Parts: sequence; C-alpha cells; structure tokens
Amino acid sequence: MDLQDFVTTTLCQISAGVATAKNYDRCVAPRVDVGERDPKILRTFAGADGVFLVEFDVAVTISDASENGTVPSIMVLSPSAPKPKTKGGIENSSVNRLKFTVPIAYR
Repeated sequence: MDLQDFVTTTLCQISAGVATAKNYDRCVAPRVDVGERDPKILRTFAGADGVFLVEFDVAVTISDASENGTVPSIMVLSPSAPKPKTKGGIENSSVNRLKFTVPIAYR
C-alpha cells in the first residue's frame, strides 16, 4: 500500500468509525467552538456543554492486496492477539502508529 492509499484508507476508516459512534450518541464529535472567557476551553457550538478531546494512539498493520486477492486494509493490533505462525517462511510485516483525537461533549 502506498502512502496515498494508506492516508486515504486511514482517514476514511476513522471518519466512518466516528460517524457510527455519533449515531449511538450525539455527544460524539459535536460542533465545536471556543469558550468566550477562555479560548483554550472548548465548548459545543451552542456554548452550553464542555467539550473534551479523546486521544487515540493505536498500532496498526497494513494487509497487502496480494494476500488472497483482497483489498488492502488497515487493522488495529491487539496486544493479546497471537502471532501468526509461519512454516519455514519469512514473515514480513510493518507496524505503524496512528494518533488522532475525537471531541466528546458531556452533559
């Protein structure tokens, strides 16, 4: 997967995940404005609710399109996931880290 595909796929998956979470709870990713008294404080656009940033820092791996003829995808690594076993072959993998934040409003 080249850089352009990686960025496109990553941003689309993050956006889809946030949109799905927003369907469950409207407090996820509200319209954000700065506070009137302190511009460092984030508020919802209506100004009533405080907004906090949830930071994600995840390790991901990329699957190539050549594997089983599937489309390239980005998978979040799980610390408890067992390593795949190879029989006399060479295992090539690369791990990337993604950091992003999502605003959350609390009522």
